[in-house]
Amino acid sequence: MKIKIINYLINNISLFNFLKKILYWVKKKQAHYICVSNVHSCIESFSNKSFKQAHNSADLALADGRPIYWALKLLGSKNAEHLPGYYVTDKICELANIKKIKIGFYGSTNENLKKIKKNLKKKYKKLQIKYSFSPLFRKLKQIENKKIITGINESKVDILFVCLGCPKQELWMYENKKKLKCTMIGIGAVADFLSGNKILPNKFFEYLGLAWLIRLITEPRRLFWRYLSTNFLFIYLFFCQITRIKKFK
Repeated sequence: MKIKIINYLINNISLFNFLKKILYWVKKKQAHYICVSNVHSCIESFSNKSFKQAHNSADLALADGRPIYWALKLLGSKNAEHLPGYYVTDKICELANIKKIKIGFYGSTNENLKKIKKNLKKKYKKLQIKYSFSPLFRKLKQIENKKIITGINESKVDILFVCLGCPKQELWMYENKKKLKCTMIGIGAVADFLSGNKILPNKFFEYLGLAWLIRLITEPRRLFWRYLSTNFLFIYLFFCQITRIKKFK
């Protein structure tokens, strides 16, 4: 079941049911894609119709950001869990290590991908990483994208982690779902945590919904205006949604 937050849809799902769903999809060998959703993607869907279509067409959309999780709770969800991208990624890798599920990575940089592979293989000895590719940092030509799709399918990965960043990764998964035979999940900046290039936020800060503050401190120039605009706009729009719901109850 999906719940509408402002104008995008989020699943109220537990980790247990999420992993159960992943195993079912892997067994079926059918293409699916998962969005890991936070405040930034919520506001992106408000201003970008193409992104909204891509996000809301996802087979699953998880509450990555703490504010998104709180919003689900305020809207009456009892089953939802906070599922941060890095946490979900780790749990999928743990499951893949046990169940011999083949995984792959598309996006990020070549240097990052090498570090990710090294770190994951160190943690999960039997993990099968069958594909990794860093595309050029520009819009790909049709023939280039076709070659990438062929490479992914030939690798026979069951799960593909897409690390292109929002909104690029969601649009890519949406546009290529019918061409692929695996389950995709857009993890964006999680690639930097997996590689060790960035440090995960403290659990206490995350619980308070302040994980964004740690990222802001480490990347002030890149993130200041984005966070200032998206966070305040999210609060305003969600307040409008809540008051409208209460008005018509």
